[in-house]
Formats: sequence, structure tokens, C-alpha cells
Amino acid sequence: MISVPLPLFLTGLAALFGAMVLTRAWLPGPAKTLFALLAALIMVETLLVALRFAYQVDSVMVIQRLLPFWIGPLLYLGYVALSERVARLQPVILIHLGIAAALTAVVAALPPVRVALDLMIGASYAVYALLLLRLWRGGPDRLSQLAVAHLGFMRRMMLVGAGLLGLTLLMDTAIAVDFARNEGANVGWLLSLASLLLIVMLTIAAAFSLRAAPVRATPTGQSDADAALAERAEQFLRDSRLFVDPQLSLTRLARRLGVTDRALSEAINRTGGKNVSQFINDFRVA
Repeated sequence: MISVPLPLFLTGLAALFGAMVLTRAWLPGPAKTLFALLAALIMVETLLVALRFAYQVDSVMVIQRLLPFWIGPLLYLGYVALSERVARLQPVILIHLGIAAALTAVVAALPPVRVALDLMIGASYAVYALLLLRLWRGGPDRLSQLAVAHLGFMRRMMLVGAGLLGLTLLMDTAIAVDFARNEGANVGWLLSLASLLLIVMLTIAAAFSLRAAPVRATPTGQSDADAALAERAEQFLRDSRLFVDPQLSLTRLARRLGVTDRALSEAINRTGGKNVSQFINDFRVA
């Protein structure tokens, strides 16, 4: 057994992620809090995994198997806090974290339920990976609380988060099958492989986080109202020069124009075949 278990490297990466979150002034407060809680949770979880499997501290097993119920919800809610749904964030938090709390309480209180624990955790990973992909497919304008300058980075991190949930689901399934068939005889190398894959994936994500090609939207169904709103937005940016503000977001621009985020996003999409971040960046380039 190696002297420093690979899960401890993931603990260090989670600590680094948490530090980065807390020092990013451009992250809105609710999202920063949720992402910081996620980092702390992953730190505790990976530390418990190392204690259980590398140092045979079996007393941590119950807590270590319950914490995964909270990973997917916190990751998804962090992105909800960056979206147009932030106005309804509190009930959304209550729903998703309430479900996680209920599952945790049921499994902790009813030992026979633990037979289905791996299935329940796997379902949680799968559901939240799909929810993240659904949010990502909505386009950059869904993250209306973010300044335009940071949209590309956070959208790529959304894909990374969905990928990490999917990879964790696969590796947890493999470990559960090994316990069922071989009484965990291969769990050591499976855990090391999972940790190594996660480390490699996070390293690649960090290396390429600033690289992305913008995707132009396809204009559809332009109306006179759309054209008028897009022209008003263009004139406003030209007169106010608000586009030079690095913290300009879809929500801020929509409020200055007195319209909803969705109305402005759809008008620019339909008239120019671009999202709001591309619309603002075109002003900056010009």
C-alpha cells in the first residue's frame, strides 16, 4: 500500500477548489456558499475514504456512505444560484436538500435499507448529472447572474461536474459489484484507479478551462418586437458604454432596459443568431 493514499490527493484538490471559490469576487454570494459547502463535503468524504480503505478505520463507514447523497444536490444548486431561477432559490434548496436529508435519515435509521444504498447513491449521481446537462443545454444566457466574462469558464466547469458525477457513478458501481461478488477483494486497486481517473480529469479540466470556441445560436421566428428590443439594447450599450463593465451580466442589462432576462435573451437570439454574452462581446471587440 502506498504511504499517501490517492484519495488524500483528492482531499487536497477539494481544498484548493474551496479556496478558489472563496477568493472569486465575481461569484454571487449564494453560489459561492453552495460551492464552498460542496468543497468541504468532498474534503470530508475523500478523507473518510482514505481512512476506511487505506488505514482500515471501519468506524467511519456509516458516515462515509451517507455523505454522497449531498454531493449532487450541492453541485446542481450552485449552478441554479447562477441562473434566472435564483429568485426562487430558497424553495429549490429546500426541495433538493430536503430529499438528501430524508434519504440520509432513512438509511441511517433503517439498516436493512443499506442493502439498496449503492443503488440509491448511483441514482442520485445520475439524476444530478442529467440536471446539470439540461441546464447546460439551455445556453449561456441561462447563467444570467454571471458576468459575461466568466460565462464560458463556468459552463465548461458545469460539463466537468456532470462528467465527474458520471465517472463516480461508474466507479462506485464497480466497487459495489466487487463487494457483492468478491467480498471487496479488488476494492483497493479499484479505489486507486477511481482516484487516479478523477485526478487526471480535474487536471485536464484545469489545463483547458480557458479554451473554448463560442457557439453561435440560430435565429428563429424574429418578430417586430424582438427587433425593436434588440435595437434598443444596442443603442443603450452604445450610448451608456456599459459594455466596458467587466461585471455586466444578462440580468443587469435586462434590468436597465426594463425587461425580463428571457425577453432580452430571446430577442437577441432571434434577431442576431447570438446569445447575450456574444452580443456584448461584439461591442467590446468593435
